[in-house]
Amino acid sequence: MNRSAYYRNMQALALEVRKRNGLTRADISIKQMWKVYRAEGIERIDFWPNLRQIRAAYFNDECGVSVMLARGLPDEPTIFNMAHELKDHLVDKNLVTLCGPTDNPRIADDRNAIEIGAEVFAAEFIYPEADFVRDFDKIGGPCNPKALVKLKEATSTSLSYQAMVKRSLRLGLLLYTDELRFEGVHWGLLEKKVFGRRLSDARRQQLLGKQKQA
Repeated sequence: MNRSAYYRNMQALALEVRKRNGLTRADISIKQMWKVYRAEGIERIDFWPNLRQIRAAYFNDECGVSVMLARGLPDEPTIFNMAHELKDHLVDKNLVTLCGPTDNPRIADDRNAIEIGAEVFAAEFIYPEADFVRDFDKIGGPCNPKALVKLKEATSTSLSYQAMVKRSLRLGLLLYTDELRFEGVHWGLLEKKVFGRRLSDARRQQLLGKQKQA
């Protein structure tokens, strides 16, 4: 199987897992990810402080099935890392466990393809590509930083701006010559300029409101 076919398979698997876990939106939460973990057989999450060289790791050994996550990261990278490790659980659990930067790496014919496949799976799991294209068409206009900010506001997606830019490049919504224009964007400041507030602040207030109602 070539890389392109492998990546398409990872996208298809992500859609299948979304469907069987009843996910229909692009604003996946850590709580929802934990429900998916339990349904798919991951028994435990361990949050570790002071992880510098790795942000997440999957373990399937005599101690059980678990995922280690870096403590203190914002929600978006945490959710992406959780989806990344979910792919490891579903597809790569027979490979050697990654325990840290000083341990043996995972055994695979093409480790780089496996890691990219996990990124493809995670992005598709959080915000399916077809939904992204449909929602972007609703926003209208050229693909620029302001359009991506509007897209995130409209969908409340948990997918990061960096992942959205990568996807836009791959889909041809952006030219690779435009990539440099996006590297220096301060997304939080742009959100405040467009909407008068940071979208992460608005989502935090919504979450607090739901917790008070509960």
